[in-house]
Amino acid sequence: MAYLVHIVLAIAALALAEEDLALELVAPLAIVALLPLAHAFVRLERKLVISGRFVAAARVYGLIGALPVVQYALAVLVFGWGASIESWTGAPIDLLGWPGPRALLALAPFVVFVALSIDARARAVDSRKDEIASTRRFQLRMFVSSLLPFVLLILASSLVSANETLRAHVEHVAVWGGVFAAGLLVTTMATLPSILRHAWQTSALPAGRTRVLLEDFARSISFRCRELVQWHTGFQVSNAAVVGLGPARIVLFSDLLLASLTERELVAVFAHEIAHVRRKHVLVFVAWSIALFLGAELAITHFELGDDWLGLVVLGATLAFWYFAFGWFSRRIELEADWFACESTGEWQAMASALERVGGPHGRGKDSWRHFGTQKRVEFLALSASRPEVARTLTRRLERIGRVGYALAALALAAQVWALASSYRTDLVTVDLALGRWSEAAQRAAALEELDSDVAAFVARAQTFGPVGPPAEALAQAGREARERGQRVAALEILALAQLRGARDVDDELVELASDLRTGNR
Repeated sequence: MAYLVHIVLAIAALALAEEDLALELVAPLAIVALLPLAHAFVRLERKLVISGRFVAAARVYGLIGALPVVQYALAVLVFGWGASIESWTGAPIDLLGWPGPRALLALAPFVVFVALSIDARARAVDSRKDEIASTRRFQLRMFVSSLLPFVLLILASSLVSANETLRAHVEHVAVWGGVFAAGLLVTTMATLPSILRHAWQTSALPAGRTRVLLEDFARSISFRCRELVQWHTGFQVSNAAVVGLGPARIVLFSDLLLASLTERELVAVFAHEIAHVRRKHVLVFVAWSIALFLGAELAITHFELGDDWLGLVVLGATLAFWYFAFGWFSRRIELEADWFACESTGEWQAMASALERVGGPHGRGKDSWRHFGTQKRVEFLALSASRPEVARTLTRRLERIGRVGYALAALALAAQVWALASSYRTDLVTVDLALGRWSEAAQRAAALEELDSDVAAFVARAQTFGPVGPPAEALAQAGREARERGQRVAALEILALAQLRGARDVDDELVELASDLRTGNR
């Protein structure tokens, strides 16, 4: 999860640079000066440990993990790494549009910073070469598995953008954009088991008593999966997980978990993971996410807040609510999964002892974002064993939350589909404008009973140039000439057509012209 958050923050820094929030300094070689920082902090951490300042040392160690995000932010916002790539390749990164291979090049320093941070942290916790190498390999695999979905997204975007017609439809036809986004999501979910199976060091769970025990238990409660997998972490992680949807899912058991638990405890943990599938916890989470984020998007669109600071407030409030709601929900579904394990195995002690072993003494009284501490979880099991109505009450409560989530998601999806469908024919007019098929755009617009006023104005303006749209650069020049003549409405419409045709340097001019027109300066 930490690597995923860091990747998102790194992409956010690159997006800020693309929005002209970076300094104008272009000094890519200065990035080299950032490379030794992680290992310099390791030396500081060691000195603090030797001097007995363990709290300060722990803070420095944690800082090393977060350092790549800071380094990358400096690279793109201060030292102009994105501007350097644009000057080398002759084209912008276009992260917020259609990122291609240039986006992968843009992220290269971040990958290097993370690799150096991983090596530094490995050296901070051990001095033995084989242990350092083992920790480094494991953490690099974890990072790569988090990065791969973003790489696949960039590659898919690159393939779509290579075809001008396909790109125009996905970009300007809301239905096509929705199908493209849904396709990416489904593809990611379908390929996730294979991605993790190969990105992490895994192997089929060895034949033997443990495998037979787990397979027999799965059959006894009619649970199906593609494979039981052993996850080789170098005995650094004690965890299990179900990955994927339907019969294609796999179940992972880490090496440390297999080595630490008794057979009874291992079956209980297996049952806990099965509970997440049986109780549809992931589907409930997805439903609520759809309801929240689609609802926020619909609200922003309906109230026309896309270019207003209130739109950012709505989005920020939605993200904050999602974060805290997910944590609240996650802690309680873990309790429900614990009790499901007790019911399906016929005892609660095995699950309780497994929690104690996995959590260890440090996790006993400490709640995290997604889990209650071990003490609370064990107390819940003991209480539910003596008073089953406690667990049943929790289950009913979570079921109600699930039903509400499904209903809200269905409403949000229905509203979104309606909005996408209602704009379909108008969106096709925009596609014709973007592709320079201006006579087709006029014919399609004439056949519509209602047409968005802005699109109608663009179609009318396009007809002054002829049946085929000129290149984006020629349109941009014509728009600037109209602005110089004081024809601000014409300039805005022509520059908007240039932007549709692919001009990338007219955004600021469009904003200025729109502001002039709003204030009555025509």
